[in-house]
Amino acid sequence: MKRNMDEIMNNNINKEQVIPDSIRVAFDKSYEQIRQQSKKKVKKSWLKPVSAAAVAITLSFAILLTNDTTLAKLQAFLSINDPGIETAVNNGDLQYIAQTQKSENLSITLENLFVDAYRLGLQVTIEADHISKDNLNYLSFEYRLFDANGIEIDALVSDTKEIAGSRIYSGADFQLREVKNNSATLEFFAEATTTTAPSLEGAKLVVETVHFINNEGGVTSVDGEWTFDLTSANVITKEYIAKNSVSGLTLEHAIVTNGSMQLRYKIDGIVENENEIFETALINDKGESFFAKSANVERLEKGQQTVISLVFPYSVWNKQQSLLLKVKGYNELRLVENE
Repeated sequence: MKRNMDEIMNNNINKEQVIPDSIRVAFDKSYEQIRQQSKKKVKKSWLKPVSAAAVAITLSFAILLTNDTTLAKLQAFLSINDPGIETAVNNGDLQYIAQTQKSENLSITLENLFVDAYRLGLQVTIEADHISKDNLNYLSFEYRLFDANGIEIDALVSDTKEIAGSRIYSGADFQLREVKNNSATLEFFAEATTTTAPSLEGAKLVVETVHFINNEGGVTSVDGEWTFDLTSANVITKEYIAKNSVSGLTLEHAIVTNGSMQLRYKIDGIVENENEIFETALINDKGESFFAKSANVERLEKGQQTVISLVFPYSVWNKQQSLLLKVKGYNELRLVENE
């Protein structure tokens, strides 16, 4: 069913804005739900004000790429360089899919996907008669993710819709990669900054609304049901621990997986400027720095302490024995593999 979405999205959307207002409101609502889960803690999630890299979801009929086709598929999949995903892809973790679903005269094809313990994304091709090469400015969709038992485990929907349960992923971003008449390629990326994503074996992804935004800021949305059966990828994880101690800084968790590393640390004090969080660097033994694009911040009422969770674009396939964590205002913390 096609309908105008002026009541959901502002017609005068700023073209330089990364995420439309309606989607941002949905994010804020989910973050508020997280904050209300504990009366003793205050949580806040931040998205770095730049475009995030594209990653992917696992779907059925996945085919691992051979070395001969890896680079070509990576280039077709990613519109933004991401060192974690690139390394994972070079080790055969990118999956190629050709699965199409049709509803309400709109066709969605899942092209490529990648998934690990903390990052999720997909690349889709959307075909519709009203897509115009010269007049499509932005494209996004609303979805729900269900586990093998049919329980909703994640959702990205408008604030006019109910969400069952808590969300896994945050920091979601859409990248409109290629637009043709009647066809557009879209990439989606999200991260799990506070939890580990469960296995998607037997899970289902249901896309229920697609939003089209033209160059004038007008929004057209198509409601339908595009359901995809998911399968679990081969997810690998490895733990890192602190080798030294740093005054005022405590490592709570550091796990690296196929194409990302979730890291949580506690500091004495309160973060006044969230932009400083994104200056936190993960440094390898070659001196290369990796930075997160989204963060979860939890302020502990007792002791004036703050717990920060980040996901870095770093891969388990790098196989480096030690890393450095550099937090602004603190000495470097050395991380080593937990044998």
